[in-house]
Amino acid sequence: MDLRACCAALCAGMVGLMGCGGDSGTNGSSGSPGGPGAGGVGAGQGQGGDTFGSGGDPFGGGGDPFGNGSNGANSGAGGGTNKSGCEHVDVVFAVDNSSSMEEEKESMREVVFPAFAQALLDISGIKDFRAAVLDACPSPANFHTRGAAGECSFQSGKPWMESTSTDLTSEFQCAGDIYSGDVQCSGDSDDEQPASSVAAALEPPFATGENAGFLRDDALLVVVAITDEDEQPVPRQQMQAIHDRLVATKGEAKNVVFLGIAGRNDCDGAYGSADEAEDMQQLVDTFTADSRGFFWDLCEGRLEDGLTNALTAIEEACTEFVPVVN
Repeated sequence: MDLRACCAALCAGMVGLMGCGGDSGTNGSSGSPGGPGAGGVGAGQGQGGDTFGSGGDPFGGGGDPFGNGSNGANSGAGGGTNKSGCEHVDVVFAVDNSSSMEEEKESMREVVFPAFAQALLDISGIKDFRAAVLDACPSPANFHTRGAAGECSFQSGKPWMESTSTDLTSEFQCAGDIYSGDVQCSGDSDDEQPASSVAAALEPPFATGENAGFLRDDALLVVVAITDEDEQPVPRQQMQAIHDRLVATKGEAKNVVFLGIAGRNDCDGAYGSADEAEDMQQLVDTFTADSRGFFWDLCEGRLEDGLTNALTAIEEACTEFVPVVN
């Protein structure tokens, strides 16, 4: 699937998300039957039968992704005045760079990263985002400014990408060709801890050093962690501890969306073999109490669908965003 087709597919998926009802389970594929959209009584009644419990008509009867107005307008039949609580999103992708991940990395680099970037900007109320990429080894946990082929030369002049870049697709493709030439992990399972790597990247010394300035007080944090094995923190930590570390960077659990992509069971799937990722699933579960966690089964393939599910949580999280007060 080329990028243009994938963007169209993601945008079509987002149209189906408008006026969504209910919460989602850890697989991102369940949802309560759709009730009235966020726009008020004028919003359509959801069918509850599709992946997201979307509204009955093509627009969920609610207009934009927050149910405001009709067909994207800010007012209309029962439209209301609900607006996004956040206008900015900070995204961190952590990708297991082991040799068994070649198919997944190709999909992320060529299709998923660029399409996800476009889909973020299509969410009503979001003005901009920044995105950083790192591998699954937290030593070091600095954001990548190069891919396997060389320097990415981000227009931002920072170790992350900005949505204002005029060459964002190429920047994503460069960084998505994961570089691990500086890792200090042994490769004996200690380089397969993507969520732990993100936590380390957002904590001192990296948050005050190489990655300084990335997190914004007025931005929602979105973490995407992908591995074909499991989250294997070194030294060993409980998944709740990793959850708490990520939440601490934002001060409020509702300000963090976490998408874990791994195998639900041992399988030979669309991207090759994957191990059952019990810990990654447990980590996702720690975020589901606030409707901020999604798990996508790598065995099912279609990584673009997994990120589409994350967009659902991003939309909801933006309506409940609590800015950090210093």
